[in-house]
Amino acid sequence: MVVDLHLLCKQGLRNKRVGPEPTRYETGTWPVTDEVAEEALGGRLYLHAARAEEAYYGGTIQAWRHSPEDPKRKVFTYLVDGPFRIRCPEKWGQEKAIVRR
Repeated sequence: MVVDLHLLCKQGLRNKRVGPEPTRYETGTWPVTDEVAEEALGGRLYLHAARAEEAYYGGTIQAWRHSPEDPKRKVFTYLVDGPFRIRCPEKWGQEKAIVRR
């Protein structure tokens, strides 16, 4: 089963371009289990400024790693591609929504 992650992230906050590719980005840290992080590989990542708004950025999840500050939180690497301007179809948790498809 593939997992898509919808993350509540103020525009541009904790989101940065990494590497030589202009479309490779890395997120801030998110409270996700290792199991969900593994399921999210190849899935979609959507960044939302507010729960009720469409995502402003997103792409395909390529990798993840533990946060150096807190191993319960993960950093995701993704390639920006479309379409990503969608609303989250599931109920939100505090700062994320996990959508299984």
